[in-house]
Amino acid sequence: MARVVVVGAGLAGLCSALALADFGHEVTVLESGPAPGGQLAFGPQPFTLPAVLRDLFRKTGRPLERELDVVPVDPAARWVFADGAEVAVPNASPSGTRRALDDAFGAGAGAQWDAVVAHGDRAWRELRPLVLGHAGAKVSRQAQTLRDVATSLREPHLRAALVSYATRYGADPATAPAALTVLPYLEQTFGVWTAELPRLVDVLAGRAAERGARFRYGATVSGPALAGKRVDGIQLADGTIGADAVVWTAPPGGLDGERRGLFGRRRDDAAPTTAVRADPTRAPEIRFPATGGPATSWYDAAGGHVHGAATGRVTAIFRRPANVTRIRGLYLAGAGAHPGPGIALVAQSAAIVTDHIGRA
Repeated sequence: MARVVVVGAGLAGLCSALALADFGHEVTVLESGPAPGGQLAFGPQPFTLPAVLRDLFRKTGRPLERELDVVPVDPAARWVFADGAEVAVPNASPSGTRRALDDAFGAGAGAQWDAVVAHGDRAWRELRPLVLGHAGAKVSRQAQTLRDVATSLREPHLRAALVSYATRYGADPATAPAALTVLPYLEQTFGVWTAELPRLVDVLAGRAAERGARFRYGATVSGPALAGKRVDGIQLADGTIGADAVVWTAPPGGLDGERRGLFGRRRDDAAPTTAVRADPTRAPEIRFPATGGPATSWYDAAGGHVHGAATGRVTAIFRRPANVTRIRGLYLAGAGAHPGPGIALVAQSAAIVTDHIGRA
């Protein structure tokens, strides 16, 4: 049995705590806030790849669907353009999407988007073992960017829709890899889903506690405590907690320069993003301004933190720090770590870390 400290009680922290406690480790979760949830408190966040959560629930108790409602979002998104054009994009229905785009923009528009999804299919075949596998893997270098793919589309509305898959994550479509077409592919293939996030938080935290994880709220963490080149615990404002392993899911922005260097590349230099908060009962809505600026969506949190920080000019989705750091026993999980942002990938980052730590 190892003493594991999980820093942060957001989705990554809760998933890590549950899996590690289920593995038989002595788990302590430190959270600066008064309750669990983290960025899930921002409200509805549609997601793909629900199998990641289903796998965690299946391995640790009752199946996901027996604990909370995970329902398809219909439509998957509503695109609203400044010129008055609107498209309700069907969920997980390539044929329905083709018809909707043909109706909105003329015959052939759907076929153009089919080509984007086919590009994403090819990208996913390469990316799947990297995204869902262990950390440190890198996507192969590609000369083509997302903007290159967008310019191949004759329909300007579709060009705007495609580049938004970069700008909505704080990336530049001129430098973001063309492999970002995997995002519309995942939406069309695996569907877009939503769940009652407060219920998800309650179930994860409750199940982790049932398996022995301890939660400490209002904890001010200074950073990892080190013994040479390995982690020795966590430094708090009022002392130190010993640990054999630390799972860091909190942003490193509050750390001093020396400790921040433990994580390698800085993860808190987020490119500015814009977001609109609206009625969560509405279908996910993406708005495209007349100026050609970044699209806005009601389910993105202000500042871009739900999707993590975009570093430099290359999309952070493919350039996140690895889950295993150069400090033995110190691991990273969450939106700022491999494999990237969003509910499914954040949960996957926790799964990768717990696999590295292993059973007691």
